[in-house]
Amino acid sequence: MNDSPDTPAVTDEIEEFDEFESNLERQGDNARASWRFSGDHIQQALAHCSSERKEALIWAFNWCVGRGIWFGNFANQVGYAKNTLYKIYTGRHIDPKSGVQYDVPEKLHLAVLAFRKLEIKRAKLGDTEFVVTPSVRRIWQGCDLARESRTPVFIYGASHIGKTWALKHYTIENNHGRTIFVRVPSKAGLAGLVKALAEALGISAKSNTPAMIERIKKALAPNHLIIFDEVHQLLHTYRQQSFFACIEVIREIYDHVECGIVLCTTNVFRTRFESAQKEELEQLFKRGVHKVQLGDTIRTEDLKPILDKVGLPWPGRRFTIEAAGVKDQPHEVLRKLAREGGLKAITERIRYGRLLASRQSEPLSWSHFILAHLIIETEARQPADDWQ
Repeated sequence: MNDSPDTPAVTDEIEEFDEFESNLERQGDNARASWRFSGDHIQQALAHCSSERKEALIWAFNWCVGRGIWFGNFANQVGYAKNTLYKIYTGRHIDPKSGVQYDVPEKLHLAVLAFRKLEIKRAKLGDTEFVVTPSVRRIWQGCDLARESRTPVFIYGASHIGKTWALKHYTIENNHGRTIFVRVPSKAGLAGLVKALAEALGISAKSNTPAMIERIKKALAPNHLIIFDEVHQLLHTYRQQSFFACIEVIREIYDHVECGIVLCTTNVFRTRFESAQKEELEQLFKRGVHKVQLGDTIRTEDLKPILDKVGLPWPGRRFTIEAAGVKDQPHEVLRKLAREGGLKAITERIRYGRLLASRQSEPLSWSHFILAHLIIETEARQPADDWQ
């Protein structure tokens, strides 16, 4: 394995890539089509490269196809000719005399690391303000355990308590070409699950299901972590046997690759999973030693740091606020929202309250939060009959 020089660009090949991408745009294709290779092909083509440099390129591929970044745009951002970058990704960057494959050039590796740092910074700035709570730490610890032990880890908790939010942030923070986030589609069955995983790995979903499963196995390595979110969606497939088939395929992929797997779901799924006698469920469940239980509602220990972040002190039980002529107790409002609405219901009132406060050039207070709550509640009510 040799360290690669910076190969000069070839004019006709550059024109070929430019024409190819122009044709894609005219045909209305998306950015994914401009990457003329798949995740499983990259794993094999870069097998001769040093692990750190290989993983950086795999991360860039997954990030770009997932975020709609065209191959030519990425090439420009890292300062490489498209034809040279294509040769590197497809394992065709070789010494013309000896025929030995070059390693990923150091210049490209450093450029990709700089690109990754900038992209992750942009992703964080573009997201809703994120607060690390005790439950978030437990979720992240579960992900770390899955990666380190290379076993399935189950994360259970009620809907709308921030599980997906935490998992997406873990993926951003720990994605060095090795963390794959898969949102399980609703009512999709085995084909939908396999397609979602294939797309997360940058594999074409145009193949049949068995072929995609084999390509998925080739695209994964033992140091990967696959995060399956919303696994309870598998319960809502059109055919009952499809649920068991999905679990069996997850187990099959795990047994072949032996990488870490996180299955995040609700407590309803846990009850179904643990009580099932099906061999497919038992085999996967017994492989998962670590299980993280988050509870059936948002805990106060998770809300307190979120409120502290926006400058709202934790309200006492008898603390009362008057807004728009209505008296209300923030503690009781939070308790009800936590049990019936979920974390999003609370954070949206915080966002709306901050907007109301900014219009008055004031810092956020509980008065703004309660006013936002009253407005949202009023909007949801059925209008009265005005024909009387």
